[in-house]
Amino acid sequence: MNRFRFFASPRLACLWMFLAGLMAGCSSSTPPEAAAAPVGTAPSISADVLRPGDRIKIVYNDIPDPPTPVEQVIPEDGKILLPRGLEINVSGKKRSEVEREISSMYVEKERIYRKLTVTIERMASFVSVGGEVRTPSSIVYRGDLTVLGAIDAAGGFTEYADKRDVIVTRSATQKQIHVNAKKAIRDPKQNLPLYPGDSVHVPRSIW
Repeated sequence: MNRFRFFASPRLACLWMFLAGLMAGCSSSTPPEAAAAPVGTAPSISADVLRPGDRIKIVYNDIPDPPTPVEQVIPEDGKILLPRGLEINVSGKKRSEVEREISSMYVEKERIYRKLTVTIERMASFVSVGGEVRTPSSIVYRGDLTVLGAIDAAGGFTEYADKRDVIVTRSATQKQIHVNAKKAIRDPKQNLPLYPGDSVHVPRSIW
């Protein structure tokens, strides 16, 4: 009996090792379709989308006496005014899409020109942060910038800051919005997104 146990145990051990290796190989394998899926494409797409608050410059070419390029800030409703009284909504659209749409308005729809090339340039934009922050400054705008993110970039709150009444001033409309940063820390939905040119002011607490 003892000799049988000695003989069987190594064989069982080898069998278990073989099965364990087989199961590990199956679990670590990656389906071909999963491996071929594109990764990280969303940021590059969204980075080229026009948003309210973006400062843009529209350049017109291939026409006689082209209008002088004018810088514009996209308002909150997303609509910008073009030469000859035309208007277009650009919010949420790619620059290339808007370029084609503007060209077709003048060439195909209104038939003002036979040919027109439109180029939209996004200008550098900033958000200013002041008041009771450790490093009041202008911060280069990025698409995902929020109130708390801008304050962190300015060094964070000072010990005298009133975190319950942070004032955001919209560049396009000069409308002021009050943000309770204490609640925003706990509830990301209250962490207001910022637009290019906005300003953030942290007042001093009276207590």
